[in-house]
This record gives sequence, structure tokens and C-alpha cells, in this order.
Amino acid sequence: MKKYILTILAIITFSPLCYAGDSYYAYASKSNSSNKEVQQFVKEIKSALKQQLEYTNENNIEGMKTFYAPNYVNSDGITKENYFELVKKTWKLYPDIKYTMNITNIDIIGNTAVVETKENADATSVEKVGDANITGYLKSNSSSVYYLEKIGDNWVITSDHIINECTKLTYGEANTLEMELVVPQLVQANKDYTASLKVKVPDKKMIVIASIGQEPITYPQINAEEVFRKLPQNGILERIFTANKDNFNEYTVASVGITRAKVGKNKDIKLQVTGLGYVITRSNVVPVKDFSKVKQNGKEKTSISVK
Repeated sequence: MKKYILTILAIITFSPLCYAGDSYYAYASKSNSSNKEVQQFVKEIKSALKQQLEYTNENNIEGMKTFYAPNYVNSDGITKENYFELVKKTWKLYPDIKYTMNITNIDIIGNTAVVETKENADATSVEKVGDANITGYLKSNSSSVYYLEKIGDNWVITSDHIINECTKLTYGEANTLEMELVVPQLVQANKDYTASLKVKVPDKKMIVIASIGQEPITYPQINAEEVFRKLPQNGILERIFTANKDNFNEYTVASVGITRAKVGKNKDIKLQVTGLGYVITRSNVVPVKDFSKVKQNGKEKTSISVK
């Protein structure tokens, strides 16, 4: 089932700006709301996001590129080149993907802007599973912050930071399965944290197996090994992870398989896969800082080093 995890990861990294819909709104910070120039900048940013939506829905990748600064890099370390490679892969795997964005705030500082958003995506996977060719359905939601700069007459994205996100990909009977993956949104590097998968199994005849893995957000992606266990009767599977010490943000990946017993012609019992589900959530890793006292020119000075 690992190849389906790879399918999901393409869309998770493909979050900046492309989730833009007609149902958006924006406002400047209250302290700047009386400034005419600020209000003009807000209008320009909203117009830019609307144009980006049109390019995205048209799969116009060259148009999309014009909204990103040449030196763009996000908080996961993904560059502009890497980002658009992921865009192409996402459109190939989810050709009918639809995006929506709600802009919850725009702050203008000189010729720069900070845009806060809530975003969603829905899609059908081109890859099907099982003998019955079960179709997969993807749903994703996230909260993000974008950093923009006005260069000439145009606003371009210089960076972005995903605050939180959750993506689900489900097949067959997993489409109606209630699944929740709970992990901390912030974790300290090289410190333990708990990931908890909660699954509500509606039918006792279902045999449910599940796995929880941990993956640092890198490019290319490093995928976790899947170790499946029978879901406990209480429907809760937990694992304790240690956050990486290299300060990479992380994904927690939960995989769920649904099987049912089927009696064959010779009265032999076979297990038939009737559903698959995947849930992926993000934890942003806070670097461990060492605050130490050092003497400089006979005076104490506090220095900070990131381990």
C-alpha cells in the first residue's frame, strides 16, 4: 500500500496559494484600515489571488509561476522549482481537483504583505485499488500564512508557512469510516510526542488493521515503514514518536485497511479488502535552542545556538 501513501504526499506539499476559490474575503489590519494606499494594496492582492485561481483551474502552470518570486522557498525548504514539480505531479494524480480559499486577514507592511488563509481541496484519485477497481476520494484542509512582496506593479509570493493541515484519502468502505488522527501541531526537536488514531468501526464483521508512521518533510520525500496491527476493540491505536533532531517538519501518516471474511466454493475462508483509508497530519518542529551565558569584553552576554 506504500504507493498510495506517495500519492497523498504529492498533494500535501502542494498547498501554497493554489487553494483559491470564489468564496474568499479579505481585510487589512484595523490599525491600517484608514490608509488609502493600504486599501489599494489589499485590492491588488485580492485581484492577484483571483487571477491565480483562474490559472490553477486552467492547469496553466506558466501563469502560476508568475506569482512566485525567483528566490521563493517555503518553511519546509521547498524551492520554486521543486514546488512546481509537485504541482505537475498533483495534477497528474488528481486531474479533477478543486480548490477553495478563505483569506482571513491581510496585513500590509510597506511594500510587503502577510496573508492568512484557510484552504480546502477535493479530488478523485486516478489510481484505483482492489479487484473491483475501487475509486479513491481525497479531502484536504489547512491553515497557512503567505508572505508577499510588491515588485514593480506585481505582488509575488516570497515564502509561505503551513500552520496545520490534514489530508484524507479513502477507498470503498473507508469512505464512510470515521477516522481521526490526533498529533501535536508543534513539537520540539528530539523530544517525544504521541500520535493517536481513532477509528469508529460501525460493523463488527469488519476486520480492521491500521498503521501509524512518522515522516520528515523533505524533498524528495522519505517514506516511513508501515507496520500494521489489528485495531484494538476500543478503536484507538497510539504510537510514541521522537521528533527528528535535524529540525525538519514532520508528517504523521495513518493507514487503515478494512477486510471482510468471504467463504469460497470449497468452504475455505478468504479475506477480501473492501476499503482503504489514509490520514496525514502535520507537526511543525521547533528547533532546540541552547541559551548559555558567555563573557564578552568582561561582560556577560546571552548567546543562542540551534542544535
